[in-house]
Amino acid sequence: MQEKKNKRLLIILVVLLAATAATVWYGKRDNTFEVDETIFRKADLREVNEVILQSPAGKVDLKYLGSAWKVNEAYNADRNMIEVLFATLGQAKPKRPVAQSQQDSISKVIETSGVKVSLISGGKTVEEFFAGGNEAKTQAYFKGVGAGTPYVMSIPGYRVYVSGIFELNEKGWRDKYIFGFNWRNFKNLEVRFPSRETDNFLVEMDDNFFGIKGVQTDTSKMNNFLDAVSLLTADEYIDATPTLDSLSKKDPLFILTVTDIAEKKYELKIFSSGPQQFFGQIGNDWSVLHENKIRAILHPKRYFLK
Repeated sequence: MQEKKNKRLLIILVVLLAATAATVWYGKRDNTFEVDETIFRKADLREVNEVILQSPAGKVDLKYLGSAWKVNEAYNADRNMIEVLFATLGQAKPKRPVAQSQQDSISKVIETSGVKVSLISGGKTVEEFFAGGNEAKTQAYFKGVGAGTPYVMSIPGYRVYVSGIFELNEKGWRDKYIFGFNWRNFKNLEVRFPSRETDNFLVEMDDNFFGIKGVQTDTSKMNNFLDAVSLLTADEYIDATPTLDSLSKKDPLFILTVTDIAEKKYELKIFSSGPQQFFGQIGNDWSVLHENKIRAILHPKRYFLK
């Protein structure tokens, strides 16, 4: 009796082992794809001097002009973001094609709602593809222009949403330095406090040192101040809102006006909407500025007196 029971158990064990082996084998076969890892890396990135990103949200043209990358030929580009862009282009790999049952729907979504990425070298388009992702932005898809199959993309060793870099708008690509000019061409800096005019001062060269003309200046404090102004960066650039429009009609907390040797002026108005909320305005552009950055440059004339 026990012998028969053991035989039955042995037969069941053999069947289970066979079923498990079949499942593993078929699973591996179904999930193993021969994918060309360079399918979206045909261009020589060292030769690419322009990247155009087109989407329903607008167009961003990143172009290398002489000595620097520009955003829509109007603003300096953030060098760190440009490095991230090319690192993504160089390292992103297709993991697998999208499941056949989803290929049509995903292709339609990324072609209509995604970003068309065009890599250009010397005025000639050398590679184009669409980039997008799922609603949760946890899975990225690339699809070649004119191709039928989208691919799930990843960067080996990193859990990142690969398409995110291509979805940035113009403001996301801009250099975060507020005063984007060569400080070797600096002539003077005027600081005005609309509500306290006695605190106003003008910084310019005096006896080979920058100081406040007509008064003995603490050069250490002045140098720290000028460094803080020259290195001032926006936390982010933002669109104008009714709240900001209303704020701009009030007196700013203070105004910085930098003049270069060609007499070109760069004016930054600082507004405060609360104890820790600061906004900067240059022309029609608005930015958010961290409280610590403001405290480093918010000094009246008497602060610098020796």
